[in-house]
Amino acid sequence: MSEATLPETDAPPAQERQAVTSRAGQATVLQRYAGVLVLLAMIAIFTVISPDRFMTYNNWIGIFASSAILGILAVGLLAPLAAGVFDISIGGAMTVAVVGVTYLFQITGGDFPVPLAILVVLLGAVALGLFNSWLVVNKSVDPFIATIGTGSLMIGLSQLLANGTTIADDIPTAFTDFGRWQLGRIPVGVFILVGLCLFAWYILQCTPFGRHLYATGAAREAARLTGIRTTRVLRIAFICSALGAAIAGIVFAARLGSGPPSIGDGYLIGAYSAAFLGSTIIRPGRFNVEGLIVALLIIGVGVNGLQIAGLPFWVVQTFQGTALLVAVLLGRRKGRR
Repeated sequence: MSEATLPETDAPPAQERQAVTSRAGQATVLQRYAGVLVLLAMIAIFTVISPDRFMTYNNWIGIFASSAILGILAVGLLAPLAAGVFDISIGGAMTVAVVGVTYLFQITGGDFPVPLAILVVLLGAVALGLFNSWLVVNKSVDPFIATIGTGSLMIGLSQLLANGTTIADDIPTAFTDFGRWQLGRIPVGVFILVGLCLFAWYILQCTPFGRHLYATGAAREAARLTGIRTTRVLRIAFICSALGAAIAGIVFAARLGSGPPSIGDGYLIGAYSAAFLGSTIIRPGRFNVEGLIVALLIIGVGVNGLQIAGLPFWVVQTFQGTALLVAVLLGRRKGRR
C-alpha cells in the first residue's frame, strides 16, 4: 500500500505571521494615540510660530480656563452618548442654569443663600433629565427631536426670566468669589473639571453601570434581553448630561458675575466636537474620558494658537465644527473596517 500524501498548504512561515501581527499591533497603537501625536505636533508648530506668546504660563492658564466650562459640559454629555442617544438640550440647560441662579439672587435682592441657589438649579437639572428620559423611554420620541424641543423650551424660559436682558444686579460677592477663586492662578473651573473627569472615568471603566451604559449604546434590545435595565440606564444618562450642563452654567455665572440669557448654544457644538473627537482617541469607538481630555486640549490649543497667529474671531466656531466633522469621518472609517 502506498502512503497517502497530504496536500501542501500555503501557510505563511512563522516569521511572516509575526511580522503581520507586529504591523497590526503598531497600527492599533497608532490609531489609539494619533490624537496625542496631533496635539504634540500642534504645540510644536505654534511654539515655533510664536515662542514668546504661546509657550508661556499665562497663555496655558488661559487655555485651561477657556476649556473648563466646555469640558464640564462635555463630561456630562458622555453618559447619553455612551448609551447611544443624543441630548441636544444641554445648551438650553446650561443657559437656564446661568439665568436661573442669577435670577434667584435678583428677585431676593441678593439675599438668597448661595448654596441653596446652587441646589435649586441642580434639582431643576435632575427634573429636566427625567423629563427628557420620559419623552424618549416612555413616549418613544426620537432623542434628537425630544431634546431639541426641551432645549428650545429652556432657552425660552431663560428669556422669560431674564426679560431678554443680562441679569447683573444683586449678585452676592460670595457667589462671584467662588467662581473667581484660583490656586496658582488656575481657576476653580479647572479643578471642578478634573474632579468630574476622575469621577466619570471611574464610573465608565470600573463599575457595572459603566458597562451597562456601553452595552445599552451598542445594542439596546440585546442588552435588555440579557437583564440590563436599559430604561434605568437611559434615565440616569439624561440626568447626568443635564447635571453637567447645570454645573457648567453655575460655574460660568459665578465667574462672569451675571446671567446672559443666550450663552449655552455657543457651547453646544464645542461639547459635541470634543466628545466625538475624544471617541477616536485612546479607546477608539468608545466615548471615553481620556480621549475627551486630549480632544479638549486639541480644540483649546488649536483655537488659541490660531488666534495668536492673527486669525479673526470666527476661528472658534470654525475650528470646533471642523473637529466635529473630522471625528465623525474617522468614526465612519473605523466602522467600515
